[in-house]
Amino acid sequence: MELIKIYKGNVVSARELHAFLQVKSKFADWIKNRIKKYDFKEGEAFSKILEKGTGGRDSHDYVLTITMAKELCMVENNDLGKQARRYFIECEKTLQELKTNKRLEYWNKLESTKDKFSKYVASIGGTFDDYVQIDFKGRKILFNGEPIPDEELPLILLKVRDLAVEMTNEGFKSGLGALEDITSLHEKNHADLRDLLAQNTGKVPEELDAEESIKKLKEKGAED
Repeated sequence: MELIKIYKGNVVSARELHAFLQVKSKFADWIKNRIKKYDFKEGEAFSKILEKGTGGRDSHDYVLTITMAKELCMVENNDLGKQARRYFIECEKTLQELKTNKRLEYWNKLESTKDKFSKYVASIGGTFDDYVQIDFKGRKILFNGEPIPDEELPLILLKVRDLAVEMTNEGFKSGLGALEDITSLHEKNHADLRDLLAQNTGKVPEELDAEESIKKLKEKGAED
């Protein structure tokens, strides 16, 4: 449940925090008082931003680090302040877990490798649809049928997929220039890795269960 929006994973709007805490004093007075009293440093704990208003009436907001936001909650010394502080602590834990999440790490790596693949396809006159079709054919070979979406792959299959696409990218570097040749290579790479996985684990890809969507994990981190 999102109590207060955390932007870019690590900053908070002072205006939104002020509203949540139901502070009695005006926003401008409250934030200036807190900055002065607790010696928060601009550029370290917060940044001041201009907000364009209607009718030429501009105002300012302050972008706060989560650390500063937690301190502001603590000094309010009321139930809302305690609730918000606990919320920020839990958000930090979730964000830290995402940073060390190996599935997320390899999914991001796979996305980068696929992006290179799509650019290679474009470099030989193919379209984005060509790239999607070629990659889907490789994925079908890997699963011997309907593939699990990449964002739901367990860690080992994310590694397999990344290696298969990397191997195809190497094919471009060796001079393959026809879409048919690239398609054949991409299918072969996925077939070879399917066999390798079966030989070393005793399981084929479709026998491995899908996991929670990486996209949902990322959304959870943005919401918490």
